[in-house]
Amino acid sequence: MKKQHCIFLLFAILTLSLPAFSQHIQQEKDPGLSYAYISIQGKIFSKKLKVVVDFGDTPEQIKAGQQFSEILTNKKSYAAVLNYMVENYFELIDTLTLEDNSSFQGTGSGGTTGIIFIMKKK
Repeated sequence: MKKQHCIFLLFAILTLSLPAFSQHIQQEKDPGLSYAYISIQGKIFSKKLKVVVDFGDTPEQIKAGQQFSEILTNKKSYAAVLNYMVENYFELIDTLTLEDNSSFQGTGSGGTTGIIFIMKKK
């Protein structure tokens, strides 16, 4: 009878400690990906987008940014970029507009050339 209690107690302890251990491993696989700065511009003569993702300047953050950039470049909509980032546990914090302030032969005031999403890991 005591042996069954010991086995049950051991099983309970292992079951309760496993989620904490697995969460720690997940944090180590994803170091420093707290914020994302995502610059999106349209490609000339194309409906596809050019996307650059910036997670930071450590080697791991640069590599992750390049991987996300490759996946997101050539998407056709801004919503597709947002949806992909939300699927990867990011939430939108702010949106900025990239504007071209140059004028063509003294006329016009330029226009929107792209957008920036600032996102945070949930």
